Amino acid sequence: MQCPICQYNFGKLLHHFNDSFDFPLYEILQRKISDWTPHRGVCQRCADQAQIEAWAAFKGSSIGHQVNGYTILPLPTRLMAHPHYTGKNITIGFIDSGFCMHPDLAGRVVATVNIPDTKIEAITSTLSPSDWHGTMTSVVGAGDGTLSNGIYKSLAPQAHIVLLKVADKKGIISGEYIAKAVHWAIQHQQQYSIRILNLSVTDDEATSYRENMVDRAIEQAVQAGIVVVAAAGNDTQAQLKAPANSPHAITVGGLDDHNTLHPLAHTLYHSTAGETVDGTYKPELIAPAIWIPAPILSGTKVQREAALLFELLQTQDDRYLQAKLGNVIHQLNMDKKIATASVTVIRQFLNKEIGQRKLISPYYQHADGTSFAAPIVSSLVAQMLEANPALTPAAIRAILIRTARRLPQVPSTRQGFGVVHPLSAVCQAASESHLLPAFFTPIIDYQQRVVTFYLHDHGAETVVATGDFNNWNPENIELQTERTGHWKVQYPMPPKGNYRYKLLVNRQKWMPDPTNLFRETDGFGGFHSKLIIE
Repeated sequence: MQCPICQYNFGKLLHHFNDSFDFPLYEILQRKISDWTPHRGVCQRCADQAQIEAWAAFKGSSIGHQVNGYTILPLPTRLMAHPHYTGKNITIGFIDSGFCMHPDLAGRVVATVNIPDTKIEAITSTLSPSDWHGTMTSVVGAGDGTLSNGIYKSLAPQAHIVLLKVADKKGIISGEYIAKAVHWAIQHQQQYSIRILNLSVTDDEATSYRENMVDRAIEQAVQAGIVVVAAAGNDTQAQLKAPANSPHAITVGGLDDHNTLHPLAHTLYHSTAGETVDGTYKPELIAPAIWIPAPILSGTKVQREAALLFELLQTQDDRYLQAKLGNVIHQLNMDKKIATASVTVIRQFLNKEIGQRKLISPYYQHADGTSFAAPIVSSLVAQMLEANPALTPAAIRAILIRTARRLPQVPSTRQGFGVVHPLSAVCQAASESHLLPAFFTPIIDYQQRVVTFYLHDHGAETVVATGDFNNWNPENIELQTERTGHWKVQYPMPPKGNYRYKLLVNRQKWMPDPTNLFRETDGFGGFHSKLIIE
């Protein structure tokens, strides 16, 4: 098929655009061909380029620092995030090993709690080994880039922050402490306006969510209106553990975007994925998990050595470089012979050291892991809630799923519904004017013995529910519209068992239920939703 924009032939074109969140692309594509419509379609390459141009039109973030001729791009730039939303007036709670004061968080930390000691304490600059991880995740999720002149800021640089430390004095993190941290957030939700919880920690064993205290606490948090985001883990051979196995959490796997602006370069990161003990699949989404600009802890040996390396590298006068290196080489644990090498060899060596240590600047390095993918999604949720504070956890989940972009040729079991797309997600969140339900679907009424199927979709003209409980008949469970965009129908509850179903929109688009917490693979690269009658 020939793309009407670039005139090249492709196996298929994209036709399924949604007016509520893809409208920024229309004008760009129509500038290229005035009579272009979604019906004519467009190739993936032209759609990707239009997305980049749409983001650029918002005048987004500055380009990052260049090291060895290589620029580590800021996250808002790489993700084409909406620059007009900053998480203002939204509080993100970070549950992690520990934290220390960092300039990128200064002035916005409203509470720090040592969960093992059950006390609120002032965040300090005193360091322990367990503080590194939580400081990194919180800065990735809510940092304002102070030490980079605003370049390496998060998607939510104005969000308020609650820091919940769950490592004990020995540095051990237990499921008991994680669950206590979640319960603390629920109890203090109103006091600190907590809307989001980020969990880049894991329990020890892979158990059923019904039996795990962390998963039960997460369910309560979501019922209380808190969006819970969890890191999937970094081992492709491991089983999914709490909180990543929680059906109520938005579990985030890893994307390798190769530090580029072009979506066609995207590949998977080696994150944990697949079927949980309870028979559903995780993650829901993937986000960048490598080449992540993250802070070096101030006052540490790593930070002092980073400052020395960059100071040496930026020495312009070759006459002083050897002497300066000789004065500090003992602090860098380098072979003293390097100080007597030629200036050319010294500069090559310094560049190599900076690269091997993953340094970006004296204050930042690039890190990897789904521990950093999760706070990226948490920061996106903060943008969405700033744009529309009325959004419920179910609505947030549905918007993120429906605006995600699938990676071609990648199994759905590894990527869930695809790569988060911040610009589309925030645009849809901002444009949603209806009161959205707080419930997940389908709704099972055991007393009345009926099941209610529901969908919120402004672009729908017809919606049908169909599954193996009605022999996949696309005719007899037709949802009715109550008001604009709201569709529902009641259906007699089938006998006890697990059933698969999908929604058919406008007689052509098959989709899993976006507010259903349980799913399984459909054999065609996507998912069935599950109806579980107990």
